[in-house]
Amino acid sequence: MLYKRTEYFRHSFGNPIEAEFRILLGEQHAAASRPGNCKMLDISSGGAKLYTEYDIPIEVHGLNLRLRFTLYEQPIEQEGKIVWKKPYKNGYLYGFDFLEQPLIARLIVDDLKLRVKSGRD
Repeated sequence: MLYKRTEYFRHSFGNPIEAEFRILLGEQHAAASRPGNCKMLDISSGGAKLYTEYDIPIEVHGLNLRLRFTLYEQPIEQEGKIVWKKPYKNGYLYGFDFLEQPLIARLIVDDLKLRVKSGRD
């Protein structure tokens, strides 16, 4: 699958949002890592840009992530794949493509609207 960044409106955060990720392995995601911390730099209904000091081995076949974050008040969990990785400062930037889940995509858009209205960004 090609990464088509222009398909979605992206919201960049003035102050990155704290998030948590777990690495998922195996066909049924039978193995999950302990949680790791990351910062979300931007988001759209289709994906996000993340920063973490962890060197996630994206070349491992079948590796997915489960990301947990809060945009406004409600915690959101979304799974997906890392589509790119770049060294940055003391860690790495990652492009994260969400799995298609229309209800979660709608929740992301609605929570972003509430976040902007509240003046958090």
